[in-house]
Amino acid sequence: MIEIKDKIEQSSNIIIAGHINPDGDTVGAGLALLLGLENKYPNKRIDFVLQDSVPKNISFLKGTEKIKKIEDIVNPNYDLAIFVDSATVERVGKVERLMGDAFKINIDHHISNPKYGDINIVEDISSTSELMHSILKGLDIEITLEMGEAIYLGLVNDTGNFAHSNVTNKTFLVASELMRLGVNNNKIVNDFFKTKSLQRMKVLGKALSEMKFIQDKNLMYFNLSYEGLKNLDAIKDDTEGVVEELLNYSDSEVSLFLREDETGKIKGSMRSKHDIDVNKIAGIFGGGGHIKAAGFTTELSPDEILKRVVENL
Repeated sequence: MIEIKDKIEQSSNIIIAGHINPDGDTVGAGLALLLGLENKYPNKRIDFVLQDSVPKNISFLKGTEKIKKIEDIVNPNYDLAIFVDSATVERVGKVERLMGDAFKINIDHHISNPKYGDINIVEDISSTSELMHSILKGLDIEITLEMGEAIYLGLVNDTGNFAHSNVTNKTFLVASELMRLGVNNNKIVNDFFKTKSLQRMKVLGKALSEMKFIQDKNLMYFNLSYEGLKNLDAIKDDTEGVVEELLNYSDSEVSLFLREDETGKIKGSMRSKHDIDVNKIAGIFGGGGHIKAAGFTTELSPDEILKRVVENL
């Protein structure tokens, strides 16, 4: 932690980057770090930059208006780049182009992370937000209510509201500490999980009516074409949560959700209930994540993806 603190204090222009298609953990961890560094080092330039917009169900967090897009950055010239919740360098998308030769700090919780930074803090823990809570305390940064709300959202996002097997007693201790700060659990859970757009409801309805089950593999899957997404007047944010819903079927042990983007590439998401390692399967397609939650992007057809997944289950 001393090495990180020294590097931050030696740097004048700092960029924080999270992964494409940002979720609550990426935004929560990155935003908490941004607010904390701004408070402690008011004279430094600190930018939190994402390739994609903050999803609507996350934008209620105070401070999200400070998060920048690539086109907002006129003069990069960064000497320190901090990656949050990004299993590979490529996961931050086009934001990587802004970093130049900046020193890299890699903060993540994905077991597939190859430790690509000059400094790596990678732990098998519930979320990058839980990890960030420890890091901020280690940097002697006081955690404010706004930072606490961001971290709490990250915990809720990556633990399925404390329902997943990645939850430990430490996770609950962190949550308890944040609630003592004044974090309102009910408000965050309602705003994040229970406030959905009409388009998101339609996407879920389509998934539940068209999903298919491969009985001998206990696999539930759904494929959504780009045309299908557009026909629902939906965007990729509206597909969040589909893969988790597919896993809710009583006989399902694994779920696979495939979504075509505008380039024709397929974004795959996988979840498992018990002993199946979906991180290993995602690795077949150059992806990764966790044992029970992983993803990938590929140019293969949906049929070929499904074939390879089934062969490896």
